[in-house]
Amino acid sequence: MVNLHLQCCKGKWWRYTAFWAAVMLFCQLTFPAVSFAQQDKTIKGRVISDQGTAIIGATVQVKGTANGTVTNVSGEFAITAGPQAVLVVSSIGFGEKEVAVGGRTEVNIQLLPVAKDIGEVVVVGYGTQKRKDVTGSIVSVNETTLREVPAANLQQALQGRAAGLEIQRAGTTPGSGAQIRVRGTRSISGSNEPLFVVDGIPFEGTLNDLNPDDIASIDVLKDASATAIYGSRGANGVIIVTTKRGKSGDTRIAYSGYHGISTVANKYPVFNAQEYQAMRNTSTWGQGYMPEEQKSIASGRTTNWQNLMYSSGYRTNHNITVTGGHGGNNFSLGGGYYKEEAVLPGQDFTRYSLRATIDTRIGKRIKVGITTLNQVGVTNGSQFVAAATMFPILAMSPLMPAYDSTGAVIPLPNGNIDDNNYPTYSALLLKHNNNNWVDKVRRLTTNNSVYGEYEILDGLRYRVNLGLSYRQQESDQFQSGNTPTNPAFFRGFKGNTASVNNEESWGYTLEHLLYYDKTIAQKHRISFTGLYSVQENHTHNTQVSKDSINEDFVQFYNLAQSNVTPAAVVSGGESSWALLSYMARVNYVYDDRYMLTLTGRMDGSSRLSPGQKWHSYPAVSAGWNISKEAFMSKVKYLSNLKLRAGWGQTSNQAVNPYASLGLVTNNNFLTAPGNVIRYNYGSSIVTGYQVNTLPNPNLQWEYTQTRNIGVDFGLFKDRLTGSVDYYYAKTNRILYSVTLPPTSGVAGAYQTNIGEMQNKGMEFSVSSVNIRSKGGFSWTTDLNLFFNRNKILKLSNQVTQDVANQLFVGHPMSAIYDYKKLGIWQTSEAAEAAKFGAMPGQIKFEDHGGPDGKPDGQISALYDRYVIGSLDARLQGGLTNRFAYKGIDLSIVMYARFGGMLISQVHQPNAAYLTVMDGKRNGIKVDYWTENNPSNWFPKPQATISSISTAWTTLGYYDATFVKIRSINLGYTFSPELLKRLNAQAIRFYFTVDNVATLFSPFKHKTGIDPEGTGTGTQGVADPGNIRPNTNGNGSITLGASTPPTRTFTLGANISL
Repeated sequence: MVNLHLQCCKGKWWRYTAFWAAVMLFCQLTFPAVSFAQQDKTIKGRVISDQGTAIIGATVQVKGTANGTVTNVSGEFAITAGPQAVLVVSSIGFGEKEVAVGGRTEVNIQLLPVAKDIGEVVVVGYGTQKRKDVTGSIVSVNETTLREVPAANLQQALQGRAAGLEIQRAGTTPGSGAQIRVRGTRSISGSNEPLFVVDGIPFEGTLNDLNPDDIASIDVLKDASATAIYGSRGANGVIIVTTKRGKSGDTRIAYSGYHGISTVANKYPVFNAQEYQAMRNTSTWGQGYMPEEQKSIASGRTTNWQNLMYSSGYRTNHNITVTGGHGGNNFSLGGGYYKEEAVLPGQDFTRYSLRATIDTRIGKRIKVGITTLNQVGVTNGSQFVAAATMFPILAMSPLMPAYDSTGAVIPLPNGNIDDNNYPTYSALLLKHNNNNWVDKVRRLTTNNSVYGEYEILDGLRYRVNLGLSYRQQESDQFQSGNTPTNPAFFRGFKGNTASVNNEESWGYTLEHLLYYDKTIAQKHRISFTGLYSVQENHTHNTQVSKDSINEDFVQFYNLAQSNVTPAAVVSGGESSWALLSYMARVNYVYDDRYMLTLTGRMDGSSRLSPGQKWHSYPAVSAGWNISKEAFMSKVKYLSNLKLRAGWGQTSNQAVNPYASLGLVTNNNFLTAPGNVIRYNYGSSIVTGYQVNTLPNPNLQWEYTQTRNIGVDFGLFKDRLTGSVDYYYAKTNRILYSVTLPPTSGVAGAYQTNIGEMQNKGMEFSVSSVNIRSKGGFSWTTDLNLFFNRNKILKLSNQVTQDVANQLFVGHPMSAIYDYKKLGIWQTSEAAEAAKFGAMPGQIKFEDHGGPDGKPDGQISALYDRYVIGSLDARLQGGLTNRFAYKGIDLSIVMYARFGGMLISQVHQPNAAYLTVMDGKRNGIKVDYWTENNPSNWFPKPQATISSISTAWTTLGYYDATFVKIRSINLGYTFSPELLKRLNAQAIRFYFTVDNVATLFSPFKHKTGIDPEGTGTGTQGVADPGNIRPNTNGNGSITLGASTPPTRTFTLGANISL
């Protein structure tokens, strides 16, 4: 175990807590608060648009205070304020406006529409800023945008919605996650996932632990000048999640929910009965047809296994929220239920959530609050059911019947004797479980935060945050044994088996913050943020698996009820770490024209050895609001033009706990049960250990320095707004495993900091109000496009390529190293093919090189394999168009990736075994070569497709380009007059279709299969050897035979009373 309070702070972090408390008390005694009595009055008014219509839900707040309210269905509000107060009024889609009360008791305000409001508040980490003052690269996604794509989790909702935020689908089963990258990949062996911060507290869970309906906004910090504030965990970007909180006003109850029916968007293209016969007759298959197949040929009978297996899935979501507040005391309570069921049996995801927030003022200077987010998620079918389901559905003979004459399922409807003897059972058995299996993951998470804030004097605040988290996950598996009367789909002729894995995690974060805000001479604005924090996290797990359980009904509940042999397999692990941090940030703004931000952070970590624990993270950024200059006053069409530039250093925590200490094992790497080291110690036989990883006390973080330059612009009174950013990031001291020689005594990998990598790219975002007519029609557009160029700059000892680990200097981390397939040898090329030891109908490869670097007339692994592409997109982004006419609204959300390659393991014969075409089974329909069909796609169905043993891998590479319509949403919002009669605040009904269509995709056009990935790492039987495994979430996105993507038709409602 590590010293969780760190050697660097010597276990006495309470002294720092006492220090900050003393500072607070000193300031209060030295600078006593001065209050001026003012006679507050109730100010009433109405907020309307430029067309005179009421703006519902607009926020009205007294500037510089937490006193605020929202407008009702008529746009009316009432708020208590002094005669000299200033009201700040804002609403989504409109520009923020400040209005002086000036002694009035009635104030009416008109807001003008804008594409993006530069006055909106964004979360920048340990605080907020107005967008016009931000000097770093930050992109925000609001609640309205998140709701446009009904989704199980935030990953799905965010895909294609923010420039620089790359989200790729990593599964198609209910509740599946995604791979998230902010401005590329920086680590070879460490995690490349961004840091998630929820309500100011670093979040150690997954985004599946959050209910999307609880989210108010997402802010993505991208460059080092913005992320340096999070120090050793900021290199991969920071995603700040802000949950909904209470608002001043009458207590309101709101319901939001939907129910959708899911159907298969695209069935896998397989050979039909006639095509199957043609393929089988062309192949080398020599065992003929089964008797039932012969009957089908004679009668014209055919079986569509996909039609028999797929049924309608559904997705349902229901949330109830109660909010209210008065006099600075606000609350929000909410509960949610979500369930998604797949189109295949045994796969579903359910989430229950409960949320509460309370913010209250004690006097005029003290504010306290609490937030609790609690979820229970249950996933069925994700561990073994989904992976085993699709193959028999796609591989079963279409000439074999599914049911016998009595209507019972035929257990073994295979078109060959081998699969009946193995056996491969009918997937229809999955439609009726009969307690034959359990595949369940139950996850409980609770994330809680408490804060207290004290205003020492005007402009000077002290705040303490305490975050407490707990996570518990139980993964249960059971597969019954096979019996003649109860065939076991997953076990064949084997006995039963079960396993249980229990994992528990907890953590806390304690933060002390000091804020100072001061305006001097109405032109100089200074803000200071100081931080001291300590964070600790612990995880452990225990797993046991056992075969030969006495009775199937025992399942996994009591594994002691089983035969003594074979012995149970027991394993587990533990991991603990702690982090101590200091931070300071200064923001300076002069005359709203010149901005400067200085940030410094120092982190000390328990993961590193003494002498390496501490590191500092500096950052600086500046902004110039050119549009505020006097010489720009005559440029009327330009409403905003700001130049930003920044530099900073961050790192990621790629060093695992205990990695610097070295590892020992009692495993001698022989076959069990003789795989444990044992030796004589006197008269006793004892277990011994050997060193399998040498210690490295010099291990450090992987450090990234980033330069960013950007331009924010607004045209035509902000009807057209946007930003352009260019960045360059270089990561050094990348962890890389060096292979040690056997003479070292510890043969194998030795991890050290020696690699270098770069990422550079551009991001473009634009929002526009295209049309806004007096008749009530409007059309707005959001567009984001971005690209990232990743490149490995250095490996160890002048190594330029590490083929075994798929690392190539000068190429991206996602590089694909293989032969280049040119097509299929044609009949007219027989003589040329013979020179390469091939024949017509076999795969034709590029003769790339030879010993002297030139083509040598041979195809060899040494000279003819090279980097033929990468999985990185050349360009990607999203487009959203929104139309509204009076109460009707329509939005269309699109997502696109251009360039790059995809790996379809569905089409790699030895991976999925669905394109082998040896006549033994059915499979994916492809255009294969014959003498009468000179295709260049797939070789002739034959035993040998090439003289190269790994030629099958090249059949899986395709252009990854696609353009998709992700969702179309049509809604109707009740008019204020109707809402008054119904005594409601807001009512909106909507209809949504998601995964609408793939408008363009070379891969789908050729194969008929959705071009987005279905998993990470290799998903097949045979490993191609050039696909990065999913270690620390870094697996290559691949496409395998999995649960097909669905299209969901959803009806929903948002009702506020």
